[in-house]
Amino acid sequence: MIEADIKILYQSDFFRIINYKCYCTICSLSEPEYNNSFCISFIRKGFFEYGVFRNQYEMYVGRMLLSKPGYEHRTRHINNHPDITTVFEFRPSFFELLKEQFHSVAGWFLSNNDLHALMHACTLDADYLHLRIVEKIQSGSFNTMQVDEMVIELLNKIFYALGNESDLLLLNDKFKQLHLGTIEKAVEYLREHFHEDISLTQLSQYCFASPFHFSRIFKAVMGIPPHKYLLGLRLQHAKFLLLNSIKSVTDIAFESGFQSLEHFTTGYKQHFKINPTQQRKENSKV
Repeated sequence: MIEADIKILYQSDFFRIINYKCYCTICSLSEPEYNNSFCISFIRKGFFEYGVFRNQYEMYVGRMLLSKPGYEHRTRHINNHPDITTVFEFRPSFFELLKEQFHSVAGWFLSNNDLHALMHACTLDADYLHLRIVEKIQSGSFNTMQVDEMVIELLNKIFYALGNESDLLLLNDKFKQLHLGTIEKAVEYLREHFHEDISLTQLSQYCFASPFHFSRIFKAVMGIPPHKYLLGLRLQHAKFLLLNSIKSVTDIAFESGFQSLEHFTTGYKQHFKINPTQQRKENSKV
């Protein structure tokens, strides 16, 4: 039997956000469960297998699960790694709106009755925004419309990314058992300290691994090397501040972990195809 703490963090008129924390200490298989809602799950820690019909999806950090309503599924925790997951659960009527809104980019999944669920790489921008939403709710400093708008933005990021399918590297059981915990620790550290000057040696030592070994296993799990993940976090944070604060571009650059305004501007333009000042001006016109 799977034991878990299920806490509703937030509830809107078209979705709710749930923090799911499993307490299993041994590998276990759940009883058949029935999905009543369309759900998007972000795996923050742990490792589990999600089985629906004939498909088995292995879920861990760096991946997200999209599961459609109306299908029976079972979950199994592997290697005694209970998970902590953020679940965005949408009302059935809103799922119909999703199928209509994103038909051109994700109709192949949303409207296909033979596809009951989908495992996908969790893009940096979607993961960052999901964490900002949870942080905003937990701070208590928010209004309903603000959170709703952030969730709509999150859906846009996720479904337009589905239009660019990426192959996920399959990891063998021994690799997952030995290294997933290390990468979870690294990702958590980077999320909390991205504004600091972090070296590869510092990060690998924090995870009790050599720089060479750490770089290899990080890329295998997350799909990108550590420095690109760190840069992505900094850029996503900078964009959020540009669009949601009145701080100067210079202050945002340093607060986001960049060592110079020039470095920030160059990196931002390369990634978003627009410089920070223009980004703010374009947003003010909306």
